Amino acid sequence: MSKLLELKIRNYEKIIHDHNRANKRFYDELLVLVRQCEGRYKSVAEAPDDSPEWRAIVLKRTEQPVLSFRSRKMRDMPAHEAAEIRHEVIELYNRGYPTAIIANILGIRTATAGSTIGSYQHQINYKNTVQSHERTRQLGVNK
Repeated sequence: MSKLLELKIRNYEKIIHDHNRANKRFYDELLVLVRQCEGRYKSVAEAPDDSPEWRAIVLKRTEQPVLSFRSRKMRDMPAHEAAEIRHEVIELYNRGYPTAIIANILGIRTATAGSTIGSYQHQINYKNTVQSHERTRQLGVNK
């Protein structure tokens, strides 16, 4: 596997790790706000809409971390880069990565990764069929 592909995988894993940390911090802070609200009003449902505790909860909810990845199209890339991406899709697929994760690692659309994998599977199936027919034909000649 190329060093560039290994770097892309490590970058993807770092993004996931950082997002998980930020998400945990967000929910920990939200839980503190909810407990403060419950301490004053017995439940969040009973808190008035204009209370500082409820407004803090509403404001905090707008700060929830969002996980997003680049999603380029192959037609927007130079031909050599698109060819390298296709090769990397197959390499990751053969290592057992799911299609959506392959797309996230490589920064391409999930549909693009899926169609590349589909073409690869079709090519493999075709080669296997041709080889199978060739073996069958040879067995028939040897009888």
